[in-house]
Amino acid sequence: IWSQIKLFIMPKYAIVEEASRHCWSNNFLEVFRQFFAEHADVFAEAPQQISGEQNLEYYTLFQRYLKLYENTLQDYIESKLDVSAMEFFKELSAVKNDPEIKDKKLLHFVNYLVASTDYESFYKVMVRAAKKVNAKAESKSEAKDDDDFSPSRDAKGSSSGSKADYK
Repeated sequence: IWSQIKLFIMPKYAIVEEASRHCWSNNFLEVFRQFFAEHADVFAEAPQQISGEQNLEYYTLFQRYLKLYENTLQDYIESKLDVSAMEFFKELSAVKNDPEIKDKKLLHFVNYLVASTDYESFYKVMVRAAKKVNAKAESKSEAKDDDDFSPSRDAKGSSSGSKADYK
């Protein structure tokens, strides 16, 4: 009887809908943002697009990311949604294959989950993360250089204002 009642109360894709709310949250996403930031330096010299042979370290890092992703998602599914991973992925597949689905945000979420396990998507995210880290480092370096060569300070840190102090 309870399963029949749940059909009337719960939306068609209740498990995936609840997971989408959680997975779009900063709480969930921060785990991966932190991973990307911590490992961005590995991709500092990576080409923009995947071509030819790849640095083995990129794929090794992808494997680590994938394990983190799968464990984080599975922990959430089993502990917070209180369903099995099999039930979750069965419903995920139903959403993906539903030609009459009206909730495009839910479909986008499903495509996002699938893309999150794709090496090429991971590679692109890591290259962008590396660029972001490099840009921040350059910005800090330029700001430090500006402070170091301020006309109101000489190399010893005392005020002078004389251009001769910089020669």
